Amino acid sequence: MNRQIVTCSALILMTILQSCDYFKHIPDCSQITSEPSPLLFTALQRGVVSDQRTGLTWSRCPVGTNYIPSGNCVGEPLLMTFDNAQAYVQETAEKSSVAWRLPTITEFKSIIREDCQNPALDQTLFPDSLIENHWVTGSNNSSDTRACAVFTFQGASLCRLDKENLFPFMIVTNDSLAPTR
Repeated sequence: MNRQIVTCSALILMTILQSCDYFKHIPDCSQITSEPSPLLFTALQRGVVSDQRTGLTWSRCPVGTNYIPSGNCVGEPLLMTFDNAQAYVQETAEKSSVAWRLPTITEFKSIIREDCQNPALDQTLFPDSLIENHWVTGSNNSSDTRACAVFTFQGASLCRLDKENLFPFMIVTNDSLAPTR
């Protein structure tokens, strides 16, 4: 009798697990270098890309690193608290005369490839992306102790992270940085 119950329980559990899409295979995108992105981006000079859908211009590399013509980011990404990251971006904007800022959650998610993970960022457009939480602005940023980030492994966001955590960050602007003729 007990053996029948165990067997029946195991069959029920297997049926439940098979009906879930929990174990579906999502491609590892860490090695994608030549496939065209399904996103509409234009690579500009100075290590930035323009998103044709949103009109945003993104730095291709995390802050602290620099894009080089071979298609890589060199240097060490800066890991900062949320408040220090915001101050750094504000100072960068003032010194460069470009309105750089941290992206919003929605903006950061607009560059996530849902068909990829590890990282979920297109490695052709955003090379050497860290698989890490990245600071973003969100509805929780007025909190004294909590802020938002997007995890680049698969693109999930969370707005209950301690602002004192040290995370990398990307920068974005609404300014057009396309060369003028």
